[in-house]
Amino acid sequence: MLSPDAITGCIVAGGRARRLGGALKPLLVVAGESILARQRAVLAPRVGELVIAVAGPGPLAEQGVRAVFDAVADAGPLAGLAAGFGASARPWLLAVAGDMPYLAAGVLDALLAAAGPGADAADAAAAVDAVVPRVGGFPEPLCALYGRGAAEVIDRHLAAGRRRTQAILDELRVRWLEEPALRAVDPELRTFTNINAPGDAPAPG
Repeated sequence: MLSPDAITGCIVAGGRARRLGGALKPLLVVAGESILARQRAVLAPRVGELVIAVAGPGPLAEQGVRAVFDAVADAGPLAGLAAGFGASARPWLLAVAGDMPYLAAGVLDALLAAAGPGADAADAAAAVDAVVPRVGGFPEPLCALYGRGAAEVIDRHLAAGRRRTQAILDELRVRWLEEPALRAVDPELRTFTNINAPGDAPAPG
């Protein structure tokens, strides 16, 4: 499994919350804790540093987590990934969307283990560019591990005005984590629950 020293954790938060009437999703409270606090508790032991990628100055940049600003305005999560890479020289970026309240430690550990032995060394990291879950046949690029080989692809897509996060996977060497392996550590796949609209706020659990 990757050493925490090789990893920057990046909470991709954006910060405009257009679908929630201005509410900032990482600050929503689920089962007595904000989503941000829940995510920090799971991520912190697994990464050497933790950043939150936000659209710009504001409340999300004032939560005790180092804030990095989107590399390109209004470019969506891809800009957050670019900001995370730009803020760190570590070989790996463990990225999660800021609206996922139920990150399972086992899922994150499976991502780190799948990078392969010795992958925390800079010369070994080239064997794979990303480790990405796949649920129901669809990738989950915002709960994934990216090597530095992904940074150039992300920057190129942003420069060309292409903003679909999933599209970068076509140009990366991806190691997939398939649903059976994910269910072994998160039987109900609650890790991939997110909040996109007011009616999506999950029940405590």
